[in-house]
Amino acid sequence: MTTQALAMPQYVADLVKLQLNRMGLTHIDAKDDDVIFCPLSYEDGSELSLVVMCIAQRGWLREKPVLLVSIVELGQDTNILRVHFRETMRVPKGPHDFFFLMELMAKIKATAWAIAATAGMGECVSLPGRPPAAKGS
Repeated sequence: MTTQALAMPQYVADLVKLQLNRMGLTHIDAKDDDVIFCPLSYEDGSELSLVVMCIAQRGWLREKPVLLVSIVELGQDTNILRVHFRETMRVPKGPHDFFFLMELMAKIKATAWAIAATAGMGECVSLPGRPPAAKGS
């Protein structure tokens, strides 16, 4: 199964940007407006990037559009040095898809906090408020 990049529909880009703004994150549009970047800063000084793009995921019988949500470490020339997280999610059903917004928010927060906890980077200062770690029994 291979993937192919697609042009991101405007309503999808608007919903993703809306949710990022509501979370207090600043997004950076790529030159072609088909990729949305968002920097994530951590307490230890690490800087990762949230990348959202629309792709065609090929199955056995057909292709379907999906969103690729990734958290990556970028080099000086914006080359990807390390992929910390890469997952696909459904494309919103329309410009008013509330459940998509909630799913996107939960995915971004949970992933940013999980990477912070497992990599020992401290709190994600871009998304403060990580739930406290559970105490061992």
